[in-house]
Amino acid sequence: MSGGRLAILSVPGLTQLLGRQAGLARRSQLRTLGVTSDHVAEQVASGRWILVAPEVVSVDNGRLDQEQLEWRAVLHGPVAWMGGRSALRHLGLRGYEPDLMQILVPRDQRPLRLPGVAIHVSDRLPVLTHERALPVTSAARAVVDAAGWSPHPRVAAGLVLAAIRSGLASPHEVDAELAVCGRVRYKTVVRECLADAALGAESLAEVDVVPLLRRAGLPAPRRQVRSSAGRHDLEVDLADGTVLVIEVDGPQHDTPEARWADAARDAVHAAEGKLAIRIPAYAGRHEPQLVVARLRAIGEAAQARAKQSMCNPDGL
Repeated sequence: MSGGRLAILSVPGLTQLLGRQAGLARRSQLRTLGVTSDHVAEQVASGRWILVAPEVVSVDNGRLDQEQLEWRAVLHGPVAWMGGRSALRHLGLRGYEPDLMQILVPRDQRPLRLPGVAIHVSDRLPVLTHERALPVTSAARAVVDAAGWSPHPRVAAGLVLAAIRSGLASPHEVDAELAVCGRVRYKTVVRECLADAALGAESLAEVDVVPLLRRAGLPAPRRQVRSSAGRHDLEVDLADGTVLVIEVDGPQHDTPEARWADAARDAVHAAEGKLAIRIPAYAGRHEPQLVVARLRAIGEAAQARAKQSMCNPDGL
């Protein structure tokens, strides 16, 4: 067989293999198809192919795109699953993109280190083939792994809630994965997040505020309540019967357009006789004492109105 590009690509099955794997192939896969090491060396030497990992070549001599980087990582395995944050990014989660491509390999395989790739070993990986699509762990498995590999428990908690809010995995699915995963870092944190998510929490900032309500002496809130103004984060019944609507706002609420939309929603709440307040996510995390003081003042004012109403039921 000639080493020319057209002759190489005419090898039965090669075009299909490269099509499935974004133009990348492992040397062992090529040998199975009859493409020898000499043929590979000739293609690489000519510049038609690029060696992107010790055992992986790319027939595209340009810069690798995201899909190709994912295939490069799992083919380097050679038996590997895309896992953790990389799996979640592949499945659609945004905001928690990893610095390194994260893959899982069986414990009995120890591939060489590869720049840009974090290799984790696992005893819980099924038999794997690359015959259909990029091998990716389940969303629930990826959530548990990504949380355990996080540098800080707060990051782990935010990631869990984001994945659940995005619909990638349900609290039940993540909890089931926790039950079989063995020892994993931040397992308690993940379980607490699952409990909050089951109650309706959608963000870590919202989770931060709930204990502040308790410290302020307010009743347990209702979460993710729908009303004529749309859905809001928390809702509390005050002592005088007033409903307190609480929105926990992230930085996305700081634009003029967002502030105008928020003001319109607050006006709807006011028209319905509700009291609406907004707590910046930053304040709930970094100035909790100030938030508690303001919430306590609201609660005490409602109690004073309730007592006054009881002493003067006719409003005289």
